[in-house]
Amino acid sequence: MHIANAHFSDQQTGVTTMQKHITHLILTALLGAAALPAGAVPFSANPADTPGPLNGGSVTYTVTSPGASAPGAATLTFDLLGYLSVDGANCCTDTFSLTVNGNPLFSGGFNMGGGGSNFINFIDPGVTIVSSYTPGMWGGGLTQFSVAHTLLSGANTYLFDYGNMQGLGDEGWGLHSVAITADVSAGGAGGVVPEPATLALIGLGLAGLGVSRRRVAA
Repeated sequence: MHIANAHFSDQQTGVTTMQKHITHLILTALLGAAALPAGAVPFSANPADTPGPLNGGSVTYTVTSPGASAPGAATLTFDLLGYLSVDGANCCTDTFSLTVNGNPLFSGGFNMGGGGSNFINFIDPGVTIVSSYTPGMWGGGLTQFSVAHTLLSGANTYLFDYGNMQGLGDEGWGLHSVAITADVSAGGAGGVVPEPATLALIGLGLAGLGVSRRRVAA
């Protein structure tokens, strides 16, 4: 009788240890699930071209995203078109600026047929000027941008501005090949969902707890 009781006690101790181990696994899985971002899905938008020529002024695009990107993980690319004699830094400087979601990202100018040197007043670390070209005076030009930024869940605004120009008989500007790409959270802004493997692990742990309890009861 004494031996049987000892055997039962040892068995119960072993099951209790197993229960603690399984409970630890479940808690670890739940904490891991809480730390995981929602599954990311590809997103892209291609607003219509605004080829111009525009006599200065601004163009605003509004892009609606189903979820947010990681900080700085979205990319905006576009071609900035210059017509006739868009000026760099000279007597008649033309200044281009870019603002995304209310955040100024670039201010500067480019010689696209008007002479003068390219210049930068302000540039965000995420902005890359890929190239800037003009065939010469009165030949217009092309400047290409790649801009790392944060895409918000919902509406995103992109403001392109060239201020006051000297009239279309002298110069103008436009936009071509505007594209926004990003991986966004499937759960929307701040969404968090457990991964399938995590859910499976939790299920197995709960099943294991049930089995161990039945063994103790037996």
